[in-house]
Amino acid sequence: MNTVEQRRAGYVALVGRTNAGKSTFLNAVLEAKAAIISDRPQTTRKRILGVKTSARGQIVFFDSPGIHKPLFKLNDRMMKEVHGILEDADVVLYFIDVNDDREDEFVLSLLRQAAKPTFLLINKIDTVRKSKILERIDKWRLLFPWREIVPISALKMDNVDRVLDLVLTVLPVGEYFYPEDACTFQSEKHYVAELIREQLLGEVRDELPFATTVVVEEITDKGRVIFVRAEVYVETQSQKKIIIGRHGSLTKRIGEGSRRELEEYFGKQVFIDLFIKVVPDWRNSSQFLQQMFDS
Repeated sequence: MNTVEQRRAGYVALVGRTNAGKSTFLNAVLEAKAAIISDRPQTTRKRILGVKTSARGQIVFFDSPGIHKPLFKLNDRMMKEVHGILEDADVVLYFIDVNDDREDEFVLSLLRQAAKPTFLLINKIDTVRKSKILERIDKWRLLFPWREIVPISALKMDNVDRVLDLVLTVLPVGEYFYPEDACTFQSEKHYVAELIREQLLGEVRDELPFATTVVVEEITDKGRVIFVRAEVYVETQSQKKIIIGRHGSLTKRIGEGSRRELEEYFGKQVFIDLFIKVVPDWRNSSQFLQQMFDS
């Protein structure tokens, strides 16, 4: 183990547009499921903290909501999470999808304001030819003073270790913030709600992913069985009918998928009660969002 003087520890922000692969990267680094994965935009809605400790140092990752222009108060809160993460971080990892050729001045302006050491991670390189990767590097190297540009595949773990090595060269020298066996910090209710929402996202399309959220009201350990009571919130009666499905078929599939995930998480049998509730325009309700982000 390195001496205390040589240890490095600090906070690293994972930022980027929606679906750039931030959560996939975090789960790969932690070798655990800290964040839910979906191909639906704006999957991550609040800050998720993950910890990676090695002999060289401790990296505390902030996984952030995808950067986007707010349309609802929900999106305003999500972007406040991004701003807070950039402010708190020592280092920034900015993710782009190698298949996305947009030059994003909106995001780059946020990075300039943050003024933190920033690495560009060009993700999903396993999906394209090498020539396209080189094109992206040539294009992006001129747009911002990156510490370094690293092509990666978070899914295949290509160059992920290199990213960790680079981050550790930049983080401050200091004591670890968390126990060495720590992995992720989020409330149990929030984690369970996110696992249920991941199942929901896999079943619905169009606008429904944006108009739904999950709140866990109760988790009770009865010894052999964990009882979970969760509420799925939608904005209209028609959305409720879609999620319930014909004779409750869709809610049943969501419940069954969630139960499998939760039984793996808890290591015991899980019983889930899912209730679908209509809360009109919940995405613009300050009171509802306060409860949601504080959970």
